[in-house]
Amino acid sequence: MNDLKFAFRQLLKNPGFTAVAVLTLALGIGANTAIFSVVNGVLIRPLPFPASDRLVMIHTIRQHEGRTDRFESVVDPEFKEWTEQNHLFDHMAAYGSGQATLLSGSEPQRIGSAEVTMDFFSLLGVKPLFGRTFVSEEHQRGGPRAVMLSEGLWRDRFGANPSVIGRGITLDGRNVTVVGVLPGGFHFPADCDVWTSLVLDTSRGHGIHCALARLKPDVTLEQAQAEMDAITQRLAQTLPAAELGNWGVSLVSLQEHIVGGARALLFVFLGVVGFVLLIACANVANLLLARATARQKEIQIRVALGAGRARIVRHFLTESLVLALAGGVLGLLLAVWGLGLLIALMPPDLVPRVGEIGLDVRVLGFNFALSLLTGVVFGLVPAWQASRTQANEPLKEGGRSQSSGVRQRFLRQALVTAEIAVSIVLLIGAGLMLKSFARLREVKLGFDPERTLTLNLYLPNASYPIPERIKAFYREALSRVSALPGVRAVGFANAVPLGGGGVRVYGDFAADGLPASKTSWASKVAASPDYFRALGIPLLKGRFFTDTDDDRARAVAIINENLARRLWPNDDPLGKRIQLGLGIGGSSEPWLEVVGVVGDVRQDDLRSAPPAGIFVPYQQVFHTFFLDTMTFVLRAAEEPRRLAVAVRKTIQTVDPTLPVFDVRTMDEWVSLNVAHPRFNTWLLGSFSAVALALALVGIYGVVSYGVMQRTQEIGIRLALGARGQEVVKMVVRQGMRAVLIGVLCGTAGAIALTRFLTAQLYSVTPTDPLTFASVVLVFIGVALAACLAPALRAARIDPMEALRYE
Repeated sequence: MNDLKFAFRQLLKNPGFTAVAVLTLALGIGANTAIFSVVNGVLIRPLPFPASDRLVMIHTIRQHEGRTDRFESVVDPEFKEWTEQNHLFDHMAAYGSGQATLLSGSEPQRIGSAEVTMDFFSLLGVKPLFGRTFVSEEHQRGGPRAVMLSEGLWRDRFGANPSVIGRGITLDGRNVTVVGVLPGGFHFPADCDVWTSLVLDTSRGHGIHCALARLKPDVTLEQAQAEMDAITQRLAQTLPAAELGNWGVSLVSLQEHIVGGARALLFVFLGVVGFVLLIACANVANLLLARATARQKEIQIRVALGAGRARIVRHFLTESLVLALAGGVLGLLLAVWGLGLLIALMPPDLVPRVGEIGLDVRVLGFNFALSLLTGVVFGLVPAWQASRTQANEPLKEGGRSQSSGVRQRFLRQALVTAEIAVSIVLLIGAGLMLKSFARLREVKLGFDPERTLTLNLYLPNASYPIPERIKAFYREALSRVSALPGVRAVGFANAVPLGGGGVRVYGDFAADGLPASKTSWASKVAASPDYFRALGIPLLKGRFFTDTDDDRARAVAIINENLARRLWPNDDPLGKRIQLGLGIGGSSEPWLEVVGVVGDVRQDDLRSAPPAGIFVPYQQVFHTFFLDTMTFVLRAAEEPRRLAVAVRKTIQTVDPTLPVFDVRTMDEWVSLNVAHPRFNTWLLGSFSAVALALALVGIYGVVSYGVMQRTQEIGIRLALGARGQEVVKMVVRQGMRAVLIGVLCGTAGAIALTRFLTAQLYSVTPTDPLTFASVVLVFIGVALAACLAPALRAARIDPMEALRYE
């Protein structure tokens, strides 16, 4: 207790030192606490279900051409076999997620939806807030359709009225009965507001959903995997080889399924803030070393009066712990503020479970433990150094100087060198991310996003059961929208570039006279005639679609340059024939004549190369799933956002029950596609900037303190005729020695560690020599400036003043 009181008195006597040390530690501890809060909420905290460690997802895997492809979905017939043959699961359930149109009131609303089997809620241990879950007849073909609402939707759309139970609502054009309301904490699948009863399609070749299971108590994942493998092998013996082929089953814990993709990124950021804390500790340790040197006489008197080495160490560690705990408290406040800012700036879907991120007992415990550990880390070296003080040292040094000696200088230089090395690692990482982001922004899109507006439409099967009715709606909507003032061109497609809504269809196809090895994969898009003009996709050969390309004309297609180069590298693709490969249920498909070649487009995201693409006129499509979801694309004469309201109203004059949703400009879609790398670059750059600032402060502080400690020596040199220029060189040389050693160590460390950024980089190698060289040269330049300021001050020392300096 006496040590604690004395530590408080000592720190309060030096408010400037205390404030700098506490603020430095608060930055490091606060950053670590904020990032750990994210890691805790996303990776560590159990899922909000009873015994969530027993929940597993069932994935399918396919061995194909020497690689293993993993799919998060299963087919309904195999799911039915698994439920009947397994013995190690308590429950199994299937579900599918998407969106649905809710008609309740005057305005249709597009909301998140899921179809689930009867055991879904009992498997997850979820009970309704009101009403009941589904019953068996609601999962039979032709039986009544039921729906459960989220608490949020129940409150917002139905005014939290309990009488909604048993009432019918219109969902995707069908009447369904509300049977229950789920509690507010239930969010699986993510972003769902309604859950409907799922009817499995157990006919071969149909029905694709996700599958979830709960292990029986004391059953391991490995045991369940072995049983599922055995079931799959038995099925392979009873089914045609073409149906199962090289397919298998993989069990993954539900938590891993949800958060596994975010683990590597979060660990990178946890490592980054850990480095920032190490730099902060080194800075404070240097401050304490300098302070211990200034208190050398006090320590010598304590030793002379009988204080042992353990007592001196305990005293200095107590001061360090008081500083660290003060820094931890301030760091916790910074973490609360920083965490709110982090979540506000975080782009959608960067990490899952964002709603569960926050401060809890585990985070507070981490903050306290980290503060104690930090106090020991930065306090141990100064405490050990102070404990080595001998009572007769003043006699050896004549009692006039408090020079710390060679040992103290070595320790301070070593700490600064470590700071510099860690800073170099962070700065090189930030440089790689910045270069990668710049490369990503320079990617050629293949279309012109300026003054282009997109909006999505979904035509429910209940209201639009046949393709002819769907096409009639699109023709009328297209005619009315194109007549609006300010619209230069308008078209639509079932999949526009960079995630702009719609349904993405990929798969194999056929080309007349070519082997299957060349027709293995392509995107398939149904589009209107003016889609290419509206989006600014260039025509390279042939023609665009026209209004006459309907079901009475010959079947045609447009392909992109990528596919033309793959199929006919030395021949003209115009007039060649391809088959789309959408045959459903064994139906035959017509051969399509290639009438045009368009430029390649970044269809899915900026990081992926443009896929091979096939475009067909929507009027020649006969599958409703290929037509029911479309994205309209409008090229405007001026600001496209001004057209949004008019376009929505115009489309709803054709059918007022259809919601117009995901209204965005193409510039916004492009921005969304770089949101993740932009945020990652900003966050790593921010922490690297803090590290750089702390390292430069450390360099400046050590060089300045060295000048102060050597004031008499420098004065004598100047009195004996040394020029100021020589003094500057001497001080800078000694400061830059630590800088260069730190830069070399940091560069070696960066070579070893930047490989963990590989998944975050685009078109940049983790050891990009230009980035390494640029960061090193810039750092050496600013470090030289940090050394130069105290060196110039040393050159202006008055020799007479220096000789009187004590």
